[in-house]
Amino acid sequence: MTYRILNDAGLRDWLAEQPELSKRLGGVASDWSIREVSDGNLNTVFLVDGPAGALCCKQALPHVRVAPDWPMPLERALYEARYMRAVAPAVTGLMPKLFAYDADLFLLVMECLTEHEVLRSALIEDQAEPGFSAVIGTYVARTVQATGWVNQPFETGARLLEQFSGNTALTRITVDLILTDPYRICDRNPEPEAGLADDVKALQTDQILHRAVGRLQDRFLTARQALLHGDLHTGSIMLDGTDVRVIDGEFATMGPIGFDCGLYLGNLALHLCAAPQKAVALRAEMVAFWRSFSEELRSGLQDGSGDMWALSGSAGRQDLIETFLKDILRDTAGFCGLEMIRRTVGFAQVADYSLCSTEKDRLLARQKALQIGRTLIVEGASLRSFDGVLSLMGL
Repeated sequence: MTYRILNDAGLRDWLAEQPELSKRLGGVASDWSIREVSDGNLNTVFLVDGPAGALCCKQALPHVRVAPDWPMPLERALYEARYMRAVAPAVTGLMPKLFAYDADLFLLVMECLTEHEVLRSALIEDQAEPGFSAVIGTYVARTVQATGWVNQPFETGARLLEQFSGNTALTRITVDLILTDPYRICDRNPEPEAGLADDVKALQTDQILHRAVGRLQDRFLTARQALLHGDLHTGSIMLDGTDVRVIDGEFATMGPIGFDCGLYLGNLALHLCAAPQKAVALRAEMVAFWRSFSEELRSGLQDGSGDMWALSGSAGRQDLIETFLKDILRDTAGFCGLEMIRRTVGFAQVADYSLCSTEKDRLLARQKALQIGRTLIVEGASLRSFDGVLSLMGL
């Protein structure tokens, strides 16, 4: 079979030829309802409903879905499938189940989350049930335990490096869009609104900031601590009440643990800038994330079987864990700042700013995000506690 872009009819025919998937749907192919719900930047997504159940089918396109003149390798679907398989045993119930991956069509078939809503939309609509961030903290910590060098024999990390080192096209997007483009003149950057022009120019000429960004570039490119989701923001999380799921792992790569943490917290901080009246609730979510993440990681690393720290006794290991967490915290702060700046003036900005009631409020919110982002990047490397992160955010 050769690759082809599927439409409703093509997907129906393909599913009809897959006995296990057809059984999950029930009935015959003519009984199935198929609707496209593509919402992200890169892929086509279909929801398929049958008499017995439902499926979510996600196909990679040979270009960015929202920018057809931007070519994109189909293999990103392979890396998403590999990511789901690599972390699934550690995060049961916290991500959709992967039922099938077709290597010719670059098509993933997974559990359908029809009743779930994207977290970013739920936040904007004030429909997110409190406590979701604790689940995400647990999720990140468990993926670290399952894939990190500290808690696993070195063969695990070596195998993951081999499996994900080829995901260079999407990693290049990260390197450009998050780590580089906002700090230079670049055609991919949207034209800034008039009120932000001076702020953007300052980002592009701030040598102190650029040196701090350089440190984070170094961390992202060389600190292969664990398998990252790579794009963990409020648009890649879905929830239905207290049922929280992480989706869209196609940016997966080995990298610094603080990257996933920082991206997630950065999107909460962006929402805070757009909706300062929610400060108490958002602070509580940030605290819940870090507490859940750090406690879960602490517990999981107590009796690790990795080759790192193999000679440490129980007391020495505890000291190593606390130092490790402080290093993650500093990376988290820096990557949080990078995400705030990228999502404010770079490519793929966020819808949270739609909460601002006037153009003036929107401008002030975006300027605040840039200021907080810069502070986190420049000062994050000296932090010693999560309270310090909150302080730099003005919380």
